[in-house]
Amino acid sequence: MASGPERVVADDGHHRIARAWKIVRCLSAFRVHTSGRRMENREGNKGFGAPGAGAARVVALCIASVVVVGAHGRAAGAAETAAAETAAAPSAETAVSARTSGHEEDDGVVTETRGRAPRGARGPLLAAGYLHSFETAIDDGGSFATNTAFAAARLGLPVGGGFILGAQASWQGDWYSFDGASRVAPPPDAKPWADVQSFAGSVSLGRRLGKWWLNGAFTARFSFEVGASIGEGFNPGGLLGAQYTFSPGLRLGGGVLVNARLEESPLIVPIPFVYWEISEQLVLSNTIAPDAYPRGPGIELAWRPTETWALALGGRWEFRRFRLDDDGPEIRRGGVGEDEGIPLWLRLTYRFRDNLRADVLGGYSVANRLRLADARGNDLLSSGTEPIPSIGAFVAWQF
Repeated sequence: MASGPERVVADDGHHRIARAWKIVRCLSAFRVHTSGRRMENREGNKGFGAPGAGAARVVALCIASVVVVGAHGRAAGAAETAAAETAAAPSAETAVSARTSGHEEDDGVVTETRGRAPRGARGPLLAAGYLHSFETAIDDGGSFATNTAFAAARLGLPVGGGFILGAQASWQGDWYSFDGASRVAPPPDAKPWADVQSFAGSVSLGRRLGKWWLNGAFTARFSFEVGASIGEGFNPGGLLGAQYTFSPGLRLGGGVLVNARLEESPLIVPIPFVYWEISEQLVLSNTIAPDAYPRGPGIELAWRPTETWALALGGRWEFRRFRLDDDGPEIRRGGVGEDEGIPLWLRLTYRFRDNLRADVLGGYSVANRLRLADARGNDLLSSGTEPIPSIGAFVAWQF
């Protein structure tokens, strides 16, 4: 895009020169824009929404600027300035990802996408995924396995004044299967919990100020075992964050997450935001994981040999806390379950097209712990587990 309005004088000769110069500039911008779109299918650049939207803005800007220059030189400068600001706004390098899951403490992550429209300003996104955690021994006896499904929908809209309003709805279902007697299971050999469901809705508001991106998000989350009161699983949270663009390949920032916990003091966690293109093919970031896979505090190192393939090694801290139902032994009725660990994974990503992405991953979760608390939050039982192997698959579509 042209970097700024060209100043012209009022005489006809200068008008003709300015008009010709505008045409050359705009054609160059159009060529750069269309060429750039072919190079954007990269990790951290997840689709632009309507493919022709950016080109249409370029053409519209060109036509408007040329016509106005022909009418009056001074008016052209003011009109092009306004048009340039309008066209540049959706081309900012910052994106807001107010990603939430039913169980994760990862809402409102601020990310950026190089040379693309802000994610919040692009079209709606639908994402889904599945993760299977294989049967694993519990330290004090018994074993357990988990099947987890994810789904999310996200939408962002510019609301004027440089602000972007984001909204997201997400669901996560965990199906636990316990086998044998274990310390975490209350007597007489009852299961600590079974099927856990979580629903979350979040809103975020972000604004770009120079090289800074400021963002805030609020999430209303309900996490509960099937059969428990949904209202008693209410678990709200929020995040404030900021990120600074040092260069197109280096954006760093941080934020503070505050999340209420069932029958427990609030969780306050510092969240780093990282996007660092170490080289043309290597990027270090915590904002490039699959869209449906909830993100917690963690990091990934991704190798991108081509525009369609990526291989990443990553890890993060996970924390789930949910309300239990009123069945089983009295000691655990209406209590609280907790599942904590640090998953490490290897992820393979393939982009079928600019707005369609698929991921498969496999790895191990370490430092795992299962806890059972009563209805007042007092810890009753706790046990660690062996490392948990898992595999998963995810898909995301940006309209």
